[in-house]
Amino acid sequence: MSTPSRARSSEDAARAGRRASIAAAVGTAIEYYDFAIYGYLAVVLAPLFFPAGDELVGLLGTLAVFGSGFLARPVGGIVFGRLGDRRGRRVVLLATVTIMGIATVATGLLPTHATVGVAAPILLTLLRIMQGFSAGGEIGGAASLAVESAPARRRGLFGSATSVGCAVGMGFAAAMVGLMTTVTTTEQMASWGWRVPFLVGAPLLVVALLLRTRVEDSPLFQEMVAESAPAKAPVTEVLRHHGAATLRVIGIGYAQMTAGGLGSVYLVVHLSAVLGYPLTGTIWLTVLITVMPLAVIPWAGGLSDRIGRRSVLAMGLGGFAVLAVPCFWLMQQGSLALAVVAALVLNVPFGIVQGVVYTIYPELFPTRVRYTGVSLGFNVGGVIGSGAYAVVATWLISATGSSLAPAFYLVFSVVVGLVAVATVRETARVELRTGSGATEPVEVAR
Repeated sequence: MSTPSRARSSEDAARAGRRASIAAAVGTAIEYYDFAIYGYLAVVLAPLFFPAGDELVGLLGTLAVFGSGFLARPVGGIVFGRLGDRRGRRVVLLATVTIMGIATVATGLLPTHATVGVAAPILLTLLRIMQGFSAGGEIGGAASLAVESAPARRRGLFGSATSVGCAVGMGFAAAMVGLMTTVTTTEQMASWGWRVPFLVGAPLLVVALLLRTRVEDSPLFQEMVAESAPAKAPVTEVLRHHGAATLRVIGIGYAQMTAGGLGSVYLVVHLSAVLGYPLTGTIWLTVLITVMPLAVIPWAGGLSDRIGRRSVLAMGLGGFAVLAVPCFWLMQQGSLALAVVAALVLNVPFGIVQGVVYTIYPELFPTRVRYTGVSLGFNVGGVIGSGAYAVVATWLISATGSSLAPAFYLVFSVVVGLVAVATVRETARVELRTGSGATEPVEVAR
């Protein structure tokens, strides 16, 4: 029987874990909110910042700026990962969310090309790079803090909070853009309406800072600092001693971001531009697609605590493989209602994947280099996945003449992820450790 002091200690640990998970989720929500609103508003921003005679040229310029933010992520992951492993998770996460919030709000205040000429796209590019740089250090730190602060038997559930933040951020972004396009005219949207979603980032930043200032560094990080000096060169240590774990994160991250992107953000383009459904309807569908996994993510995280991370992750990726072609086929039957059903069904596996990935990533690395390892692996895999899926899907449709082609690329990506999962040792029932190995081969008391 537990003593009262031990019970209180357990309650305190659970309370600290909840605070850490909530703080991690809020920062991640800002990251995904900002990237999503820029993507959703690309068509509106193109003529304002790249007023070329050809509308396609302007849109490509806007998307290129969007891509520059993604390319900055691995650099940010290396820089902030090193700081997080040497100085602590909390202080670095305060910095990343502050930089992201400032970049988001500043974008909403930017002058357009009509006001300052070529300086407008240059400033926009700099802010996207600034946002991508800070976002590169966000996921690794948020996931590490949440998992390290969680009770040992509930790491999956607490770790899923990071994914909840992703879903909330993207869903809120789609809702804000959908609301503004509904309540404004085309002229009003181009004049001032596009600024509102970016400026909403200001109160979100205040909330995130308030929550993160109340969170202590994780107990595992504090234990590591008390026992030994932090890693002098975390990136070198990760590449030299944890290269296999990094490759596994890259493979799973590539599958996660490719399958998730094709099953959510890309569907706006696929349904409207390829299949000819109304744009307004597809934007509001995006809200449903991004919010629906909220019902699945915590369940999948909790399930991984009981049956293991590998089984749940394989279930989610396997679900993508089975459902991809039938769901994309259903979307092209000419019924928006059927397309909505297909899109929602396809995102059930995504919710399962999201429920476990941000727990298993930190569990593959020791505390001394965990922030760096997760940031490096996830951002490299994410850049390959997120940076290529829309281009590859569009090219495949053009090359094959089949609107089902993106489904086969989705299947390919999840096969890559399943191969990576097959090489991962189960981590749900082992203690995290602070030293040179990722986990202790010791069962957690159930």
